[in-house]
Amino acid sequence: MINESLLQPDTPSALDICNAALSKIGEAPLDALIANESTASRLCVLHYHPARRETLCMARWTFAATQTTLDSVSAQAPNSLTPYQFTLPADCLRVLDVECSEWKMQGRRIHASCAPLPLSYIADIEDADQFDPLFMDALATRLAEKLAMPLTGNQSLRQNLNQEFHKIILPQAATVNVVQCFSNDSHPLLDLLRKIKSPSCTEECE
Repeated sequence: MINESLLQPDTPSALDICNAALSKIGEAPLDALIANESTASRLCVLHYHPARRETLCMARWTFAATQTTLDSVSAQAPNSLTPYQFTLPADCLRVLDVECSEWKMQGRRIHASCAPLPLSYIADIEDADQFDPLFMDALATRLAEKLAMPLTGNQSLRQNLNQEFHKIILPQAATVNVVQCFSNDSHPLLDLLRKIKSPSCTEECE
């Protein structure tokens, strides 16, 4: 008889992701994430958030993409191409798009030619309930790679996880995210196909 409670949807957590990572390297699951309880638990606590931030930075995850408008914090010399300075939001991990013709980054500040400054970026999302399934699998694999050597001492396992992450899991997840970022009418690949099929495209593209 099937235990129906196992079929009920549950809310994902950091513990679930850590246990998924441990399963990828053949380690037993944890009952809780307690820094001083066991070696596996201590290492999960140590590596989980760095692995999460790294994985967030590696693709344009739709659940983590957000927009804001920055106000200038100071102005440089009037003859500068980028006279306005803006401080990045505290939760900004990676800048995606800046709506300005001239801009550059220096540290945690953006120097731009216009103000205010519309900005799209990847936010430092900690709530696992907001993660999509493909991101969770990517994060679990990234975390497993970090745990492989200290828990198993198996260098080949670590290398295999690294290749799986970079060559299979992350590219697949990133592709799905790109596709769902656009409507059917505005997807850039479809727009390119339309131009290729259009008779007038030949002259425009030359």
